Amino acid sequence: MTEATKQTGIIECLEWAYRQELPKAERTVSGCDTASAASSWGMVYDFGILGTVIDAPLNAHGVVAVHLDEGDVHPDALTIGRAVDGLVGLSVEIGPDWSPFCDWADEDGLVADAVRRRVLRLAALTGREIRTMVIARAVLGRKPDWRGQEPGRTMVMRGGQPAWFMRQQRTDPSSGVAFDCEVDGFNYRSRRPRAGAYRKFVLSDEVGGLAEERFRRSVWALAVRHVAAEVAGRLTGHALTAEVPTVAPWEAVAGLAAPTSVKMALRLKS
Repeated sequence: MTEATKQTGIIECLEWAYRQELPKAERTVSGCDTASAASSWGMVYDFGILGTVIDAPLNAHGVVAVHLDEGDVHPDALTIGRAVDGLVGLSVEIGPDWSPFCDWADEDGLVADAVRRRVLRLAALTGREIRTMVIARAVLGRKPDWRGQEPGRTMVMRGGQPAWFMRQQRTDPSSGVAFDCEVDGFNYRSRRPRAGAYRKFVLSDEVGGLAEERFRRSVWALAVRHVAAEVAGRLTGHALTAEVPTVAPWEAVAGLAAPTSVKMALRLKS
């Protein structure tokens, strides 16, 4: 290690590259002052996270070019930028055992059902979106949020009273194929539930949004780890430390003795 080499974590390197160095590339002719550069970060966030069309051109590195008379872009920043660009060629693979809520008991499986209904949408995340997410978070200087409370359960009601349900086999008249379905389990003539009827509960709060936030938090961490592996040993002015973001920080909060190996159930693939 040379005297000029600086021990730096990958997240700090990303923030340095996308805040200080890569905006120097492809400077606009008119330029902008330092104050307007700060507002540019907000525009990058809108573009990257919200998908909003912004009235400012982005340079090849995905940030707004600003006129700063501080010399050329540092070679290490260019190396990091190329590694981040490489995320475009990746996609996400979600294993059957993946769960963003291993810190919740979910004894009735309602949370797991809600996650399963969201998986196809989450798996559609593209490499371009992963790249944009890493850039936006580097510009903002903060990690994706993932905290949330486990929802309660509410009994399904009908007409102000607890509803009853039962499973029944029916036949499709057009095809003759038998199928199992859920029907009203209350006998309105006797004013009593039918034999085998049961009550149902639903989540008192929607968890799909939080599942997506935790999913993005894990994907962001995996992407940052991928970039760290790509640039390790190739930087001239920085030496990466071993510090990398945790893939599923909620596992530690839950006090799990044996983590659920989110890295195995959720991974990036080329």
